[in-house]
Amino acid sequence: MRREPTELDEAYRRAHRGWYSIDLLALAGEITSTNHETDTGPKYRSYAAAGVPVHVLVHRQEKKAYAFSDPVREEDPAEARYATRVEVDLGRRLPLPGPYPALDTAPLLEG
Repeated sequence: MRREPTELDEAYRRAHRGWYSIDLLALAGEITSTNHETDTGPKYRSYAAAGVPVHVLVHRQEKKAYAFSDPVREEDPAEARYATRVEVDLGRRLPLPGPYPALDTAPLLEG
């Protein structure tokens, strides 16, 4: 989280079945489902448009992991993106921007 939740944040969470507002997120992670286009398109752009500082994506079909950072907001949210992208093959360590340690993706190859 970017900050400690306020009472208003907690009210939002209660009203939305356990979900906090996206402006509290400092890092969002996704492991692609069967709908890869949604995970790599609209969700990616939504996180960038909301200003989530780091977005980690594990793309099971490509067998790759990505770390996106430095969100670029645009007037049209559908054009939002991340300025920085780091990519590794699954099984390797994915470097993340500070304060996060590198993500070991080897366990994602198991099972």
